[in-house]
Amino acid sequence: MKHILFDLFLFSLGAGAGVVLMCLVQAGAAAEREIEMMERSRK
Repeated sequence: MKHILFDLFLFSLGAGAGVVLMCLVQAGAAAEREIEMMERSRK
């Protein structure tokens, strides 16, 4: 029983890390687009 709970904990930890990583990638891509649009409007 203890082993199953530990595996569930590790799975949850991995899933949470995956979600955080996905959010960071999305935010980085959005910021990159925003910077690119600002540079275009300056020219």
